[in-house]
Amino acid sequence: MPPHAANDNKAIHTSAMPNPARNSLRKMERLHGKKSIEALFRSGSSYTASPIRMLYIARGIPDAGSMAAAFSVPSKTFKNAVDRNLLKRRMREAYRQNKTTLYDTVRKAKVQCTAMFIYIAKSKLPYSEIESKLLVTLHHLQKRIEHEESADSAH
Repeated sequence: MPPHAANDNKAIHTSAMPNPARNSLRKMERLHGKKSIEALFRSGSSYTASPIRMLYIARGIPDAGSMAAAFSVPSKTFKNAVDRNLLKRRMREAYRQNKTTLYDTVRKAKVQCTAMFIYIAKSKLPYSEIESKLLVTLHHLQKRIEHEESADSAH
């Protein structure tokens, strides 16, 4: 192994959430793990802005301020993996481009938030439509977190 390769494997994690200004979607920002996803389906809240349904949980945890997201397209609706992957890429890109205000809210509220975005339409829609509806769901989540933060600070 070359000497520079050993240094590349050492990831430096200085905070719970990466810098959203980088405009990337890193592994630590992705929701994974069977238990986490099952908990989201079991006890999460939902919001639908067709063609996207969002399941989410926002918990106030001291010194938290992290956000994890997952994206899903049902194979029952879209039989071809190519179509499912295209739609997931479009949702991920829209999320990646528009996540900064949500991340700021999550950090300010010191909340650990997990969300899953599920594509529920029966046909493939263009990126512009997917992005506009994903923005609606992100705005709803942001308002919900702000509302819970203001309710907690009132007590």
